[in-house]
Amino acid sequence: SSTEIAMFFYIVCALFLLNAFANGAETTKFPCYDAGGEQFCLGPKHARMCNQPDFYNIAETYCSKTCGICTQW
Repeated sequence: SSTEIAMFFYIVCALFLLNAFANGAETTKFPCYDAGGEQFCLGPKHARMCNQPDFYNIAETYCSKTCGICTQW
């Protein structure tokens, strides 16, 4: 019936759009913003902690812009 064809078409379109956005997510691992806020991130940057092994995961998660870890500018 026409309802089944329309539903199939909508599902195919939804999967196509989902695939288009999922491929982009692989290339942008760390978005270019500071989730911790600029004030939080400036201290570790000035103390040169961004690349220290003990701080790198925090820098990657909360200070990707200030510490220069972003994959996109």
